[in-house]
Amino acid sequence: MVTPVTFYIGTYTDKSSQGIYGIKRNPETGEFSDPELYAEAVSPTYLAANPERTTLYAACEPTDGSNGQVVAYRIEPSTGYLRKINEVQAPGRGLCHILMELSGSWLFGISYADAMVQVYPLGKDGSVGKLACMQQHFGQGVHPVRQERAHTHFACLTPEGKYLCVCDLGLDMVVVYRFNRGTGQLERDNGRTLHLPAGCGPRHMVFHPNGKVAYVVTELSSQVIELSYSEERGFDILQIVNALPAPNPDATGAAIRIDRDGRYLYTSNRGEDSISLFRIDRDTGNLTHITNTSTQGKTPRDFLLDHTGSLLLCANQDTDNLIIYRISRQDGTIVPIREIKGISMPVCILENFSRQ
Repeated sequence: MVTPVTFYIGTYTDKSSQGIYGIKRNPETGEFSDPELYAEAVSPTYLAANPERTTLYAACEPTDGSNGQVVAYRIEPSTGYLRKINEVQAPGRGLCHILMELSGSWLFGISYADAMVQVYPLGKDGSVGKLACMQQHFGQGVHPVRQERAHTHFACLTPEGKYLCVCDLGLDMVVVYRFNRGTGQLERDNGRTLHLPAGCGPRHMVFHPNGKVAYVVTELSSQVIELSYSEERGFDILQIVNALPAPNPDATGAAIRIDRDGRYLYTSNRGEDSISLFRIDRDTGNLTHITNTSTQGKTPRDFLLDHTGSLLLCANQDTDNLIIYRISRQDGTIVPIREIKGISMPVCILENFSRQ
């Protein structure tokens, strides 16, 4: 019997959504199920899972100005359904991102409104423990509205796992911390911290599979910034490429993904409501912009490349629809093959496949 692959969908619950939804795909037929509610939660806007895919974590981001929560769920092995383990209160408002540490022992949380970087220990049962460390950013950028203060938005670990890189949209910086796996403590490394062009608004970041290059998508300037990386020297800017074919003052960059072979890079653009495709040079890592494809909806806050490398799933927040694309093996271009409706304000997609 073929076991279907589950895709978890995080949402804002400001309208009719009730929490985390799921859709299943039959690997043999390629068919997708209708969406189901898998767990009730308040605006679970970002999702992460442990390496074994037995536990799912949600960053719950209330939009009423209150602090968020980090919630742990046990993934039922036979159905993929979610059973709540526990939750902890986050110290900052706007909890917009969470990240699992490589060993599965720690969870990082990022709060946008209060610019707080958090570290939580994880129990053997998958539960989230008491806050172990918190760092807060201060300052402002050049944009009078969006950069009136620091705004941390995303975190990722360097390939060797020693440093945590935090995109601060308000400060135009990638702030780097040395991470102590034994204690969970973060120590800011000013020598590796990188200043980006004023007003660009770094949002999300991804490393190339070779570990030598990273890419940052900027929210305010709708660009992709290519960075060289080495454990010894840190980061340097190599290239800045526009994600839009023409200037669009209404567009803001959102998510960034790279295919598993490191040949193509994709970003989503809200306002223009498109997915940008870039070809990655095999030798230099430099980007060439190829094309932009409509998301057939409004506000593509997040999208996902599935583990087979053949599908791209895009969540349109303001039209309550998911668009599924087939990815060309030859040139990385995408073609829509399915629309899924019935999930209000989808903003995050997480695939669960390795547990099978």
